[in-house]
Amino acid sequence: MPKKSVKKTVKKTVKKVTRKAGVGRPKGSGKFGCPTTVVRIPAHLKQDVLDFAIQKLKSKKPAE
Repeated sequence: MPKKSVKKTVKKTVKKVTRKAGVGRPKGSGKFGCPTTVVRIPAHLKQDVLDFAIQKLKSKKPAE
């Protein structure tokens, strides 16, 4: 008796990733109290950008 070829199918299940309400750090509770964003910069400019940001933060007058 010849063997029957059996085509196996693999079902991929995609799970939706959902966040539960109230999970994580509250918005606005960061260092500056405002929303943030991610910025990609070339690695060779990293130190220059950090130095610039630190200089700007130091020169900023405190709010009255």
